[in-house]
Amino acid sequence: MKLFFLKAQASLFMLLLSITLSFSQQIDIPANLDNYIPQIPKNTDTPPFTVTRTDFTITLRDGVLIDAVKFIPVGTIPSGGWPTVIMVHGYGNNKETLAGFCQSQASYGYYTMTFSMRGQGNSGGLSNLISRTEAMDMVEIVNWVKGDASHGSNPVKILITGGSQGGIIPYMAASTQGLNVKTIVSSLAPPDFASSWIENGSIKMTFLWTISYTSANARYTQEVNNMRQWVYANSKQMWDSLALRLPQNRDFTGQVSNSQVPVIMESSWQDKFFNCSGILDAASQLQVPFRIYLGAVPGHGGDPSPAEDQWHIGFINAWYMYWLYGIQNGTLNAPKFQYASTTFPVVNNYWTFQHDSSTVWPVQNTTNLKLYFCRRKELKKAPNVIKGEKENLVNTVSGGLTMQEAVNYAFTGTTFNSKFTKQAINYDSGPLNADYKMVGVPKINLQYSSTGSPFCQFNFQIYEVKPDGTQRLVNRINYTDRNYTANTQKNVLIKGQAHSHIFKAGNKIRVTITNLDTSPDDAWFMGTNPFVLPVLSSSNNYINLGNQTYIELPIVNLPQDIASGDEQVNDIKSYALNQNYPNPFNPSTSISFTLGKAGFVTLKIYDVTGKEVKTLVNEQKSPGTHSVVFDAQSFASGVYFYKIETGDFREIKRMILVK
Repeated sequence: MKLFFLKAQASLFMLLLSITLSFSQQIDIPANLDNYIPQIPKNTDTPPFTVTRTDFTITLRDGVLIDAVKFIPVGTIPSGGWPTVIMVHGYGNNKETLAGFCQSQASYGYYTMTFSMRGQGNSGGLSNLISRTEAMDMVEIVNWVKGDASHGSNPVKILITGGSQGGIIPYMAASTQGLNVKTIVSSLAPPDFASSWIENGSIKMTFLWTISYTSANARYTQEVNNMRQWVYANSKQMWDSLALRLPQNRDFTGQVSNSQVPVIMESSWQDKFFNCSGILDAASQLQVPFRIYLGAVPGHGGDPSPAEDQWHIGFINAWYMYWLYGIQNGTLNAPKFQYASTTFPVVNNYWTFQHDSSTVWPVQNTTNLKLYFCRRKELKKAPNVIKGEKENLVNTVSGGLTMQEAVNYAFTGTTFNSKFTKQAINYDSGPLNADYKMVGVPKINLQYSSTGSPFCQFNFQIYEVKPDGTQRLVNRINYTDRNYTANTQKNVLIKGQAHSHIFKAGNKIRVTITNLDTSPDDAWFMGTNPFVLPVLSSSNNYINLGNQTYIELPIVNLPQDIASGDEQVNDIKSYALNQNYPNPFNPSTSISFTLGKAGFVTLKIYDVTGKEVKTLVNEQKSPGTHSVVFDAQSFASGVYFYKIETGDFREIKRMILVK
């Protein structure tokens, strides 16, 4: 028997995690916006089986009844039982969401089942919002299925698949509760999902949606109901409660090493719920076979890609065939990290995706490109040299606007706009001289102050801008200081949303700083709602334009020059320490630097322990660009650092000697 799995698995995952339209306290929760369901291919050696449907309940340890359904082929049960698939639905849905998929899967020779999560659908109990409670439920449900072998389940060939809640709970159960199945396919499900909802002090709109269903979709524990009130209270005390309680008994990054279940983890770079960096962070701790895909996974607001959907068929099916049937197809020998980069052109309002893979993460030859926020609204490789210059992100809020009102207005309309003024400030690089491939987590190093207290917020949107001025959102970095004392200067390094994107030669990189993180490019999913909830108090939020405010973009095979016209030799405002070339190198490499004015310069080499091992420059230098060769004949292979100091300018870069 050949393995059958649903064609275009990504579309199934979209259904697994889809959000159903509901209304609560006037908040509009989006419907399932991606409702394409592919036809099942007829790729089996035998005609489809007739199946029987049985609806039943499972009584859990605390007496809660779980509403479930199973589908079993009509025919002689094979030795050991039918290969068994358990499908787990997304938040706010129920067993009927997946019943049709289960029935179709069963007709190809599988024992399949699905169920409504506690507090959802017709199941009893109260939802504790994707927690250890539901993970323990998962173990009991799997044990029930294992005990149904007399009706055809195969206790040693169970696969669990799901997206969002449906991907998190099985993975959590394997990591924290000892769940034992053959394999798990976990989509849109980073182990730090709860912290990701409130990452960098910023509360995502999707979190508020998830805790705002009517009882027709989800019935919450008192703690989860409290969380909704904490969000609307918009106070430091309530934020502190949310920041403490939400991750507890939900995040499980620290426990993934306990899992004994092989797993596929996949997600969308553009996930509006969770930062997929959590999947990568957890992967380094896994002790079991795994594969990862990041790119175009439907659901959670990511752009779809028909080409990547086709690639998914082979990716998922190869994994299934190996673990359920023992077919040696090389899936464990393939690169563990598969990813697809967004890039122009935009087709049907979605990015194009370019597939790639890596055996390691971070991807080899990744270097951080540091672009400073400078005067004249420019992003440059050299920091702004005029001391004391600042950018003011003005947050103007009036009329006693509350978070409840802003949500009810969907952050738009005459009334909302009369009480809240959106500000957006653009900083642009010069035109790129080559394609720049960003793979990883962009970061902002921010030096700031504010007249507000105790909250102040800075949102950074990363765009690619074409020569005709057309721009497209790549991703964002959000930061809300929830413990700020007015008029104090602070420094912070902010982690953004993980992403892989290819910026095209001739285009510009734009960073938009805003007090309301909305963009027309994701309005199809977010509507008029912001990615994160704004601060609703007036303030002047100052960004210091100096060497402590810059964006770091992880670039693979970093080109030597960021942009035409950037950092000319005779630009007296420019200072820069360039990446050595070649890098890695053996035995020598060239290091260049640019001086805005004459001054005494030191350029020194340090080993990985911080020990100074060589001085390359220690003398007065004239303005302009200079180059020096580092001959490492007598040095051992490894990582070295080089540091320049001249006047107020200091910078360190890394290089690799490979012999």
